[in-house]
Amino acid sequence: MRPQLKDVAWERVGDQLRLVYDPRDQLLLTDPEGTVEKLLALLREGGRTITELAAELSLPVTDVLAAVEAFDAERLLENGDHLGGLNAADAERHFSNLAFFELFGTLERSREDMQRRLREAHVLVLGTGGLNSNTLPHLSGLGVGKVTLLDRDTVDPRNFARQYLYRWDDIGARKVERAAAWVRSFDPSIEVEAIDTGVESAEQLTDLIGRVRPDVVASGIDQPARIDLWVNEACVRHGVPFVRGGIWATTGTVWSVAPGVSACRACVPADPTNPEGYDDPDDPALAGEIAAARLYFGRPHPNRGIGPVAGLLGALGAFEVLRYLTGFEPPAYAGRPLTVDFAGGCATSQREWSRNPACEICGRS
Repeated sequence: MRPQLKDVAWERVGDQLRLVYDPRDQLLLTDPEGTVEKLLALLREGGRTITELAAELSLPVTDVLAAVEAFDAERLLENGDHLGGLNAADAERHFSNLAFFELFGTLERSREDMQRRLREAHVLVLGTGGLNSNTLPHLSGLGVGKVTLLDRDTVDPRNFARQYLYRWDDIGARKVERAAAWVRSFDPSIEVEAIDTGVESAEQLTDLIGRVRPDVVASGIDQPARIDLWVNEACVRHGVPFVRGGIWATTGTVWSVAPGVSACRACVPADPTNPEGYDDPDDPALAGEIAAARLYFGRPHPNRGIGPVAGLLGALGAFEVLRYLTGFEPPAYAGRPLTVDFAGGCATSQREWSRNPACEICGRS
C-alpha cells in the first residue's frame, strides 16, 4: 500500500496546522516540530509505503501507521496502488465522476475502484416512464456498464411534461425501444437489453431477476396495484436491493429495500390494497393513514408528475442506486422512506419502517 494524499490544503498557525479538504470541515493538528507537515508533504508526493515513509521521517513504523490511519479516518487518503489504472479515454470520460468519488475515497476503496464497480454493474430498470426516464440518464452518465430495461407502453403526447428521453417523432413508438436507443446513442459502451412487456405477477419478476441477475433494481412501475409488493418479493427472494420512487398528490417519496438488512415493503402495514387486519386501536394515526390511502387509491386519479417533480425524485433514486453499487456511503432510504413535500417548499422528512420478524417475505432472511 502506498498512501496518497488527496488535494488537501493546509497552513501553519503557530504550533498548529489547519487542514482543509471539504470546506464544511477543517482539522487543527498540533505540530510544533513540523513532523506532521513533513509527512503531509511526502503523502502528497505519493509512491511510498508506510515503511518508506517511516524511514524518511526517522520515526517508528507504528507511529506513521497510526498517523496514516487517522488521516484515512478523515477520508484524506487513497491507496496510490489503486490509482492510475484507467486509460486516458476513460479518465477523460469519467473526469467529473472521479472528482466526486475522490471525496469519498479511502485506502480501502479509491475513486477508480468505485468507477470500475459502476462499469461492472448491471441495473434492471422497471419502467421507462416518468420516474425512470429521469433516473436512466443519471445511471448512464455515471457509467453503469449494463442496463436491462422493461416497459410495455408507447410514447404518448402527455408524456412530454416529464419524460425527456423521447422526441415528438417518437409518438406511437415503443417506449422501451426508444429508451434503449437513447442509451446506446448516449454511450455506445453501455450494454442494453430491452424487454417490451408488462409485469403480471411476482413469479414473473422472480424469473426475470433470476435470468438477468442485476445488482440493483430501479422500479418505477405503478400498475398493477400490488406491483410494489411483487417487486419486493422477487428482489428479497434473490437478495437484490431495489429502489422505488413515486408521487401521490402533493407528496413525493423515495425508498429502498436492502434484503436481509432493512425492513422490506411487506413489513409495512399500510397496504391500501389489503387494509384488513391493520385497524390497530393503539395507533389511531396509522389507522387514519391507511384509511386515507385506501380512499385515495380506490379512485382514478391523474398523473401529476410534472418535470421538476420527476426530475427530483429520479435524481434521488439514482443517488440511492449509486450508494448500493459503489458503497460511497450507506443506502440512505433503506427501510427509511424519504418524503418530499411539494406543497411545503420541497421540505423533506423520513420515518423508519419497523422490520417485522414474522414477515412472510423477509422474516427468515
